[in-house]
Amino acid sequence: MPRKSAGLDLRDDWSGMGQRTTASGTAILDDVPVSPEHVLPFQEVFDRPTRLGPFSQLYHTAIQLGIARAALADLKRFVLERARPWIDSGARRAADDTLLLFDAGALRVDLHAAEELLWLAAEQVDAVRDARDAGAVAAASIAVAKAKILATEVSLKAAGKLLELSGSQATLAQFNLDRHWRNARTHSLHDPVRWKFPTIGNYLLNGVPPPRRGYV
Repeated sequence: MPRKSAGLDLRDDWSGMGQRTTASGTAILDDVPVSPEHVLPFQEVFDRPTRLGPFSQLYHTAIQLGIARAALADLKRFVLERARPWIDSGARRAADDTLLLFDAGALRVDLHAAEELLWLAAEQVDAVRDARDAGAVAAASIAVAKAKILATEVSLKAAGKLLELSGSQATLAQFNLDRHWRNARTHSLHDPVRWKFPTIGNYLLNGVPPPRRGYV
């Protein structure tokens, strides 16, 4: 329905700590007239196999990966330009600290793995041309769920390591580096990945397809 429909009151009162543009907020409907063409039987969309769920999850997976990339980029910049090595490291620069190098390398490996899983999942979703193929749609949903799990984990890890490895300076409000963790954490609550693990396990061991929803 049109944004300025009579009786429709949309309030921009979403005060989440991250991802402020998540389209959340209070909607008050007071005797709002609704045209038949504006009535969408949402749940009926999932009564049959559809790519809607996995396609939607690809979008959210990409957001998490974007946060991880940004956090890693800021980590690199801060370590090279401002961070100081720990006194016991024996290094003259933070970028020569062996333990820091280990964490940075591990983050890059995890990010690359998540990126590859996303590409593989996207190819699988794209290959599902016939929505009547329930098996192919289920397999695509599982592939996206795997990518979403890893992308969420690496985004939170990268955002946390950014602060840990950059030192106390990184917590200063002027740098706003905590935005990466806040964005990753808030966005991850859209559909908790803890529910994806048993879904994948049930599919693997028992052949039970994932539920047809936009959150798997």
